[in-house]
Formats: sequence, C-alpha cells, structure tokens
Amino acid sequence: MLMTPGPTRIPQRVRQAMAREIQNPDLDPDFAKLYEKLEEKLQEVYGTKNDVLILGGEGILGIEASIASMMNQGDKVLCISNGIFGDGFADFVKMYKGEPTLCSVPYGQELDLEIVESAMEEDFKLATIVHCETPTGVLNDITPILKTLKERGVITIVDAVSSLGGCHVPVEYIDVCIGGSQKCFSSAPGLTTVSISETAWKVIENKEQNTYYTSFKPWKDTWYGRREFPYTHLVSNIYGLDEAINMLLEEGLGNVYSRHKECAKLCRDLGRNMGLELYPSQERLSSPTVTAFELEGRAREIPVMLNKRYGILLGTSLGSLKNDVLRVGHMGANAHEHLVKETMSAAKRCL
Repeated sequence: MLMTPGPTRIPQRVRQAMAREIQNPDLDPDFAKLYEKLEEKLQEVYGTKNDVLILGGEGILGIEASIASMMNQGDKVLCISNGIFGDGFADFVKMYKGEPTLCSVPYGQELDLEIVESAMEEDFKLATIVHCETPTGVLNDITPILKTLKERGVITIVDAVSSLGGCHVPVEYIDVCIGGSQKCFSSAPGLTTVSISETAWKVIENKEQNTYYTSFKPWKDTWYGRREFPYTHLVSNIYGLDEAINMLLEEGLGNVYSRHKECAKLCRDLGRNMGLELYPSQERLSSPTVTAFELEGRAREIPVMLNKRYGILLGTSLGSLKNDVLRVGHMGANAHEHLVKETMSAAKRCL
C-alpha cells in the first residue's frame, strides 16, 4: 500500500489504459489528436488558457528546462525558498551559469513577503518558488509574492508538482507552472506538465538555446509549428495520464480539493491522538496533499516496520531532515478516508 507523497498508488483504470496497444506517436494522426485533447483537459485543471506541454520526463525535467530555456549566462535569478526544492532551484541556476540570489527563511516556516520585497532592490530577470514543499509538508501562500513579482516585470517559475490537482494553484499569476504525473494526478512517474504564458514564450524564443531535451523551444518549433513531436513520446504514459485526468474531471475539481482537505484533517487529527506533532511551524501552513510529522531521530524506523509488518510504505524527508520527519502522502488516489485510517492505525501500532 503506497502512501508516500509521490509516487502514489495508481488506480486500476489508469493501469488498464497504460496496457493498451501503443500507437506510433510520430506517424499516427490519432495520437496527435489524443495529445491535443489531453492538453485541453490539462488547461482546465490548471485553470488557464496558456499553452500546456506534456514532456517525456519526471517533474525535475520541467524544473531544469524552465531555467535552461529562459536564463542566459550571467542572468540574475531570485530563488525564494523555505525548503529543499526551493534551494534546489538555485543549484540549477548555478549549473547554467546564472547568478542566483537565495531569498530564504528556515525550513517549515512561512515565506516572508517583506524579505522578498527587500531583495527586489536588485533587478532580476526570473524568480523561482515552490508551491508545496513536500519534504516539510508546507503549502506556501504564493499569491501575494507572485503579484509583487508580476508588478516588477519578473518572469515567475513555480514548482507545483505536489499541489497541482490536489488544491488550487494561482496559475493566473504564473509564467511557467510545473506539474508531474506521479503526484496528485496518480498516474505513472515519467511525465512533466508545464503551462507557459505568452510572456514566457517571448523570452524563450529570444534566447539562444544551448540544450535540446531540456528546452521548451523545440516544442514551439515542432508541436506548435507543424504538429510533430521533438522526440518519440512516452505513449503508454500518455494513455495513463489521459485516463487519470479524465477521472479527476469526472469527479470535479471542487470535489477533489474538498476530498484532499478532509483527508489531511483526518490524518492530522489521528496523528495528534497518537501524540505526534506536525513539522511545519504552524498547522495552517500544512499542505492538503501531504502531512509531515516530527519524530526527532527516529523517523526512519517507522516506515521500515510499517512496510515489514503491514505492507504500507510511508516516506521520510530528505537531506538533513531524513531522520526527523515522517511523511504521509494523502494526494491523488491516496486521498481517501479508509486509506488514511488504515495507515495511521498501523502507524500507531508501530509507534
């Protein structure tokens, strides 16, 4: 029973869709039509009329490609962070010879608009931010920050991999918004979804590209230019994602978001009854898609015991927090009351 904060368990309908006989994505016009319709459905999920690409690669591909596609060597990038993935954006900026400024607060704490505004005394071309920091279970209120950045003419890049499809994402203020197939969509790992604004496309088209697979530009030339793909797409994964999005839209986004909130509250109530404390500094910062409990020095023992005794897999955190934080993923197909109850009941016995 996979109750990790991604990959999640995959519903039977999605697995059956992935088992279909494949089409040739480069030659069969019916596959191009399926991809096109899937883009339109993803626009509904994103809540945008911006172009939405589906790339062949895990969500990290979208994060790297957003930097590679828009940043020139020497460009200044503001990396707003309160977690591991927020810090990671700065690593990609350095990798592509940019100049990152890390605007951060301690892990698990709330992002500070005043600190961001103070940092804006410098001129930045791009700004990066993470909506849901899964390692700490924090959902960031990014709208005020995004509005400020937009007013200053800064291009915004948002990692919404662990929130898109599980709660509202303010895409109307975002130039590049990154999602992933294996989180709230509950499809197989291997696909990145990216919404790209007209402003971002102009930056991409005016930049000399020095990568191919990690660039959005080839998609502008091929898919939007002549309805061809820049590489052979992951056909079975596309089938699975299409069915996963069908299920999400059939349920209705409002119902999906409510289900995630209810499961998050249940998980935290059961955790409190067991004497567990949340890692985020305030409960209101906790994400509806993942709960992070603080178990100082013993977080890694519980998943091992849970898996061995009950066949339930949970996650710990990453980096310096891997021994101190236990994470329950109630996102996508995991966000059901009976699954949360079974998971927390087994965790209680292990504790």
